[in-house]
Amino acid sequence: MRVWGAPPQVASSTSGITLQECFQRARQISETVGISAENTRLVQQQYRAQIGAVLPHIDWIKSQFYQQNIGGSSGSGGATNSSLLATQPLSYFQIQQPIFAGLRDWTTIAITKSQQEQARLYEQATDLQLLTDVAAGFYTAYTLQDQLSVLMETRKLNQDQVDQLDRWTNIGRTRPSDALSAQTQLASIDAQIEDTRRTLAESRHLLLFLTGVPADVPLTDSEPVPAGLTLDEALTRAGKRPDVLSAVESLHQAELSIRYARGAHLPTLAAVGHYYTERVGFLSDIRWDATFLLDVPLYEGGSTQAQVRQARSQEIIAQLTLARLKRDIERQVRTAYDDLSHAVSEVQAYDKAVQLAEKNYGVQQKENRLGVTTNLELLQLLTNMQNVRGQWLVSRANARLDDILLRVAMGEGL
Repeated sequence: MRVWGAPPQVASSTSGITLQECFQRARQISETVGISAENTRLVQQQYRAQIGAVLPHIDWIKSQFYQQNIGGSSGSGGATNSSLLATQPLSYFQIQQPIFAGLRDWTTIAITKSQQEQARLYEQATDLQLLTDVAAGFYTAYTLQDQLSVLMETRKLNQDQVDQLDRWTNIGRTRPSDALSAQTQLASIDAQIEDTRRTLAESRHLLLFLTGVPADVPLTDSEPVPAGLTLDEALTRAGKRPDVLSAVESLHQAELSIRYARGAHLPTLAAVGHYYTERVGFLSDIRWDATFLLDVPLYEGGSTQAQVRQARSQEIIAQLTLARLKRDIERQVRTAYDDLSHAVSEVQAYDKAVQLAEKNYGVQQKENRLGVTTNLELLQLLTNMQNVRGQWLVSRANARLDDILLRVAMGEGL
C-alpha cells in the first residue's frame, strides 16, 4: 500500500500561510519551547561548574589582625612577642586540589553530561509536541475553511434554483410547494454556514494563540507526496525518538548513580598549598607549606550500602520505564500507521465518489430539461454532490494530519 510522504517546501504566503510557516511562527512565540531551550543552557552551565570542581582552586588571601597593644610587646624576635603584636598582617596564595575522591567527582561530571544530552533531547520532544498541536489546530481550521467555501458555493447554487423556481411558480410551471421546499433547504444551508463560521472562528482563535497568525490570513496546503514507507521502517525509525533516547540517558544516569554511591566506600585524598607573601614572627622566613588530607571511611552505620541499594532500585525503575516506553511507542506507531492507511483509502474512495457525483449531476441536469426528473430532485442531488465534496475535503485534510502524526510518532518533524 502507499502512504503519504512529507509535505512540500514552504510555499509563498501571498495566497495564504502554510503549516510549515505556522509551525515556525509557533516556535518563535512558544513559552514552552523557550523554557526547554533555556533549560538546556542551564544544564550546560551545570556541566561546566562540575568540571570546575575537579580543577585546582587558587585564591589570594589577605588578613589583618588587630589586638590590644600591651607595652613591651613591640619586639618581633620571639614567639611570645610576635603573638602579642598589636598588628599581625598575613598574605598568601592558596591552592586547593582534590586528588582522589573515590571517582565520585568524575561520576558526577558524567551524570551532568548525560543530563545535558537529555535536556537537548527534551527540547526536540517539545518541538514535536508543539508540531502536533499546531498541525491539529491548522488542519481543523483548514478543513472548516474549505467546508465554508463549499457551503457558500452550495448556497449560491441553491439560491439560483430558488430564484428559478420562484419564476416558474409565478407562470404556473411548477407547484408553490416546490419553491417552499427549496427555500427551506436554503435556510438550512444558511444555518450550517453560521455554525461553520462560529466553529471556524474558535479554531482560528486557537491557531492565533499557538502561532500568532491573524484570523483573517487564509490557510493553504498542497497535496503531500506519496512515499513507500512500510510499517517495519516506521517502527525502526521510531527507535530514535527523543523520548526514547532520553529514557536511555535516564538509565545511564541510574547506572552512574550506583558507581557514585559505591565511591563512598573509597578513601579521599586532597592537597592544600600556601605561598606566603607577608608574615610576621618566627615564621616570616617560611614562604610555603602544603597539607595532604587522607580520609578513609571505616564505618558509617550502613548508610553507604543503603545508598547503593537505592541506586540499584532506581536503575531497575529506569529499565522498566524504558521498556514500557518502547512498547507504548510501538503501539503509537502502529495506530498512526493504520490511521494513515485508512485515511489514504478514504481519500481515494471520496475521489471516486466526487467524480461519480459530478457525472450523475450532469446526467440529471439533462434529464431535468427533458422533464424526467423534478426540480426538487435535481436540487437535492446538487446538495448531496456538494456534501460529498465537503467530505472529500475533510478526508484530504485528515490524511495530511495523519501523516504528520505518524512522523511525530516516529520522532520526526516536517
